[in-house]
Amino acid sequence: METLIKEPTTRNAKNTFNMIIESAINLFYKNGYHGTTVNNITQEAGIAAGTFYLYFPSKLSLYKHILIMFSHNIRRTIAANVAEKVTRYEKEREGLKSFIMLAKENPQMYNIIWESLYIDRALFKDYYESFAKRYIKGLNNSVKREEIRALDTEVVSYILMGVANFIGLKVVLDLGDNNDDIEHIVDVYMDLIKHGLFQ
Repeated sequence: METLIKEPTTRNAKNTFNMIIESAINLFYKNGYHGTTVNNITQEAGIAAGTFYLYFPSKLSLYKHILIMFSHNIRRTIAANVAEKVTRYEKEREGLKSFIMLAKENPQMYNIIWESLYIDRALFKDYYESFAKRYIKGLNNSVKREEIRALDTEVVSYILMGVANFIGLKVVLDLGDNNDDIEHIVDVYMDLIKHGLFQ
């Protein structure tokens, strides 16, 4: 996923750039991508309409930039939190917990990422394939260390990402009960992947 933008260089330009992004995130979350115009974004940011185009050639380029920001933030946060974990079990547990906490603190992230499926399917596909590639690499290393069984790691990566995504949705949308007890949710998940479902 690539986006052509003009990165700001001065402090004032960086402030304006960040105001555009913050306003866009709020409006995309509130009204959706198609329900938000560039004029809406510039009005929300309190800037002149033409200022937007100093940094972004289009609304879509801004949206792509936000997706990339979210992707990097998720990866950076999880990587930092699992860095000192040794085993695959510990990494999976801490990774899921980090993701849920991040999603809970940034509910707009979910809306904007999932909406990409209806904006440009290639964006959605690229977003999750790039996550899967990194996940597969980690799973393959764990297979080599005999920490996990030698299953199809590509399929496993999507299974684990799928579970994480819907657990995140449960917490963000407050589906069902006990959504404030993140430790309990993570414990149930880890028990399932460690011991299986069927007796």
